[in-house]
Amino acid sequence: MSISYDSIGQVCITCLSNGVQVNQPIKLISNNSVSPCVDGDAIEGVVAATHANLSTVAVKGFVTLTYVGATPTLGYCPLAAAGNGKVKKQDGARDYLVVDVETNKKTVTFCM
Repeated sequence: MSISYDSIGQVCITCLSNGVQVNQPIKLISNNSVSPCVDGDAIEGVVAATHANLSTVAVKGFVTLTYVGATPTLGYCPLAAAGNGKVKKQDGARDYLVVDVETNKKTVTFCM
């Protein structure tokens, strides 16, 4: 049996985008427009799909992303963007509810 949190409770918006990829943390840069997060940015959403210059962005719900650096902890854990589509545990960042950490795959599942 497999447990999956994929898409549970997701709320998505459609935004103009340029240079974003699926499963990449993003930030808002202007009205209705997003760009990839860089190291240390707050995670404002995660790209769920792209088409031309539009992206569907999950702004609430569970997502699974690759992490770098220190292993995130279960429960409420401060996470920020690490650049290159990854996240990292970062003191002072926004707390997210972490429900699964796969150290062998270096993935973390959390609720935005």
